Amino acid sequence: MTLLKNPRVRFGLIAGLAIALVVTLLLTLGEGLFGGRQPSQIDPIEIPVTSIEIVGAGNVLLGSTVQYGVIVGPDNATNTAVTWQIFSRGGEATIDAFGSLEAQAAGAITLRATAESGLFVEKQIAILTTAIHVSAVTIEGPAHFTHGERETYSLNITPADATYSNVVWRIQSGQGRIDANGRLAAKAGGPLTIGVRVDGVEATFTVEVAPYEGPTSNVKVLLNRVDLRNTILRDYKTEFEALYPMYRVTFETLLDYENNARMRLSGNDYGDVLLIPSSVRAQNLPFYFAPIGPLESLETSWRYVGQKAYEGLVYGLPTYGNVNGILYNKHVFETAGVDTLPATPEAFLQAMAMIRDHYAEHPDFIAPYYTNKSDGWPLDQWQGNISGVSGDPNYYYNVLPADRQAFAPGNPHYTVYKLLYDLVDQGLIEADPSTTNWERSKIEFVKGNIGAMVLGSWGVSQFVDAAIAVRDGTFVYDDGTPADDQSDLANPAHVGYMPFPYTHPDGSIYSVHAPDFFMGIARNTKNVAGANDFLMWFLRESGYYMLTGGIPPRTDMPFPPVIQAFQDLGVELFEEYPASGTMIGKLELVEMESDLILWNPDWKNRLFEDAFYGRRSFSEVAQGLNDDWNFGIDRVFD
Repeated sequence: MTLLKNPRVRFGLIAGLAIALVVTLLLTLGEGLFGGRQPSQIDPIEIPVTSIEIVGAGNVLLGSTVQYGVIVGPDNATNTAVTWQIFSRGGEATIDAFGSLEAQAAGAITLRATAESGLFVEKQIAILTTAIHVSAVTIEGPAHFTHGERETYSLNITPADATYSNVVWRIQSGQGRIDANGRLAAKAGGPLTIGVRVDGVEATFTVEVAPYEGPTSNVKVLLNRVDLRNTILRDYKTEFEALYPMYRVTFETLLDYENNARMRLSGNDYGDVLLIPSSVRAQNLPFYFAPIGPLESLETSWRYVGQKAYEGLVYGLPTYGNVNGILYNKHVFETAGVDTLPATPEAFLQAMAMIRDHYAEHPDFIAPYYTNKSDGWPLDQWQGNISGVSGDPNYYYNVLPADRQAFAPGNPHYTVYKLLYDLVDQGLIEADPSTTNWERSKIEFVKGNIGAMVLGSWGVSQFVDAAIAVRDGTFVYDDGTPADDQSDLANPAHVGYMPFPYTHPDGSIYSVHAPDFFMGIARNTKNVAGANDFLMWFLRESGYYMLTGGIPPRTDMPFPPVIQAFQDLGVELFEEYPASGTMIGKLELVEMESDLILWNPDWKNRLFEDAFYGRRSFSEVAQGLNDDWNFGIDRVFD
């Protein structure tokens, strides 16, 4: 076995300093901002639904599929989810959770949309056997409103009993945004013309928008996407301030977000809206974040919220969800003769060895598996595969905190991290891990110089975009510097995504779909209204989740194509159950007491170095981790 090792590379000092910092921060967070006292209770920010309207045709053709929508007011209501129901009055139809209605038998039906609060609205619909075509359309609604407000525009269809299914709204001229339900928001004062096409018949309507002349306030937002600070986040700032002229938003992006955000929390300097560090335990959420609303209400509208709830209140909403697995270059795999995606750790190691051997004489090839170690956080991506390897949605939050064999052979942590250890130990990674670079790795991956990386599914869209940019010679680093790279080898079709290679005894491969960061509102914000308006806009309207191909945070939005493709491989997806009963907050406590923060790269760095320098066998590493974990269990449960 050939080990690619460089004894001049030194990681230990940096890792040791990081550990000391993390421990100090965790102790500070344990005290909270109130010196160990419970924080005073503040009212949830939750904004209730006060109105609901169904948007869509009153007459539909038998056999057609027609999309219906709802306009829920106010626009910043916390829980906008509705439940659809159909009541037959002679006709028959079905409707899915996303408002897509299929007309199955002629006659009348009643369509009902019910909000979580119980408020509901109904619409009477006739299912006809003969199409009645639209001959004319007019738009109805206010001719005047003020910038910063939103108004709804409806359709007057001729003839009144016309059957139609295709309605497309647009901005004809001026600055504004109109959604699929005819809800209009201006982006500036002045004339604004909207247009609509109904089954090919068009209409326009001009609105005079008065400029906003009221006061403005500031909203500060902390995010982790340093790579977006000079591009997408600038666009977000422009868009949000155009739609909400009463606010001025400032984005601050943090490198090593998890550790730096914890430092900001401990210093009581963390803006108005921020991503919640994953290590903040449930019991400490009320110290730092404002309650958004009751869990019982919000879990019908937002995915994963049980993971950021305490004593029945939700303190954070998900930015998006991921599945977990491995990004791989299809062309590299195929060229090296890897024709079947590996389904076991042993098969994955064999595939990496085949790639190494095939590309041994290729001067530009970097590694079968690329660790991105020097950036730190990429090692944390391995942790996302623990629940999938367990195959148990209850494992992570309700079993693991008290599992005295957590790192023992046959258990998920042992299986996952042994593969990482073996990749390093067998020389299947980059030659010098101290010089890895995340942004550069995108370029090398899409050029075919890297075989695979463990990443959440959020990475797929970044690498597809990178392939297009490298192919076209337009790749730009996250600091705004253009990359001097152009390669015809870069092909977005070569970006593949596979499940973590572990097959259960029943023959199944599982993967968990789980949230990325949650976003919360700072408890100490002086701008609650602005923070809430930004939070709701960012999660509902900005399209942030689409940047990653991620699972949308709202339950009324379907899974994206990348997740569907993952399922097409036969992967069984499930969602983790949040901690319940006496297990609430226990995982974070065991992590703190054991000095083993699962989503922190420090201990993974030590594991990496043990393999890289041949200092300890994996059995020794795993035994040490298991001892640390059990120390935490003893401190928390005894």
